[in-house]
Amino acid sequence: MNAGPTGHETDAPVKIKFDRLVAYSTLQLPLAMAALPVVLNVSHFYGEVVKLSFGIMGAIFIFARIVDAIQDPVIGVISDRFTRYGRRGRLAFVAMMTPFLGGGFYMLFDPPDSILGDHNLMAFWLLAALLLVHLGYSGVSISYHAHGAELSDDYNERTKVTVGREVFGLLGMTLAVVLPTYLTATLGESQGYAMLGLVFLPILLLLSAPTMIWAGPSVHPPVTHANRNIFVTFFQPLKNRLFRRLLLVFVVNGAALGVAVTVMLFYVEHVLKGGKLQAGIILLVYFISGAASVPLWLLLSRRLSKAAAWFIGMVLTAVAMSLAIFVGPGDFYWFLAISVITGMGIGADYGLPPSILADVINAQEGGDSRGKTGTYFGLWALSTKLATAIGAAGSLPVAAILGFNPARGLYDTTALIFVYIVLPVAIKIIAALLLWFIRIEAERGSVRQELTGRA
Repeated sequence: MNAGPTGHETDAPVKIKFDRLVAYSTLQLPLAMAALPVVLNVSHFYGEVVKLSFGIMGAIFIFARIVDAIQDPVIGVISDRFTRYGRRGRLAFVAMMTPFLGGGFYMLFDPPDSILGDHNLMAFWLLAALLLVHLGYSGVSISYHAHGAELSDDYNERTKVTVGREVFGLLGMTLAVVLPTYLTATLGESQGYAMLGLVFLPILLLLSAPTMIWAGPSVHPPVTHANRNIFVTFFQPLKNRLFRRLLLVFVVNGAALGVAVTVMLFYVEHVLKGGKLQAGIILLVYFISGAASVPLWLLLSRRLSKAAAWFIGMVLTAVAMSLAIFVGPGDFYWFLAISVITGMGIGADYGLPPSILADVINAQEGGDSRGKTGTYFGLWALSTKLATAIGAAGSLPVAAILGFNPARGLYDTTALIFVYIVLPVAIKIIAALLLWFIRIEAERGSVRQELTGRA
């Protein structure tokens, strides 16, 4: 593409064909399918089936998460280096990291029988498997999402990429809810989890292949990097004021989800008086609603803006969650209706912010960091985990202080309602106010002009 003499682009923005969009998006399904069990099921498997000490598991989880957080910006920088090998360079890096994701996930849920009962060996196995699956997940997702941000230089086409990807992501989360429940109920806890690890491997192989083969090359020229202090490279995107603002809103908004996810099972059991089946149905409805809401957010982002559509999603979620304050035992179906609406909100949370990020990366405000997509997505991945960690770290201590602490025989449901409903709603409102009062989007059209001016 070349800029005309007036500075305006002479070529039409790149439009992504439907088949190419689907081919790119398929990999998000196994990514999402892997993410949820690592959070929800690993602690249950190693605590209830393997009988590993909670104290040992807690230390392993903390160490693995610290390593995971540190490696994300490093992986982003490495992903940018791979653009030297052409416009499919990032996909080559994805292909290199995919075996780590598959191998680590399988290891997590199928430890060797020979080490069962040996707590020291099981602790080392759990640590090794977590480090491997985190490395694979970060390596695949960061470079994969960075490549998606470079598939088009058009404002609306970028939204199509992210929401298309998240449709498959929400379907993957749905599988992550259904499969463990079905397999463990059918085969038993130990064999069910082992089968989950085994089933994941062909799904990863089959659904990563279209992305590698047919997703298509980046429309951006390969990025050339000067040799410099790697720590400067890590944090260079933070000079972009739009990126800093977007991260602020994203982390605050994500903390609300982190709080709710952490205590969700407790809420279903002690407030709704439901069991695992009811919790599974709620999660299933939640994610299906999120996937089904994607066309709505795509339409709103075109009619208004991505930030405006995201704001509407936040408000919708806050209002729906507030209604849950009136729900109690026997009100399962009322809560299910609320989950439909909050699920629609998660569709906006998953689909719109990465599209805004794709615009921000090449905005004028980026300065020297423009085009370093992998580095941006490395920090983005770190912020995603930070948001979840903030929510998870704050929810249980607050519940314990207010009177809900099963370890001490305290089951104050009012405390649980406060943590599951009031606290996330308050955080959502803060995020919505931030989004209302600060500009996080690049100007429409300015991104293409910057790109074509450098082409």
